[in-house]
Amino acid sequence: MSYPTKKIVASLILLGFMVCWIIMVGSVAPMVSDWPKWAMMLFYVFAGIGWIIPFKPIFAWMNRDAPPQED
Repeated sequence: MSYPTKKIVASLILLGFMVCWIIMVGSVAPMVSDWPKWAMMLFYVFAGIGWIIPFKPIFAWMNRDAPPQED
């Protein structure tokens, strides 16, 4: 697969993942209001940062055959 095609595929995967993540967090958030404060904080920290974790392998795959950059 060519590098430009990989960029498009990775962008679509990331966009789809973000839409699913937002829907998931948005549907769970109303239930969180009944939780203790410490559990709410853990949930919102995970919801705010957790979406980054799956991006690393996707970016690694996308940039594996990247053309060399000129300085």
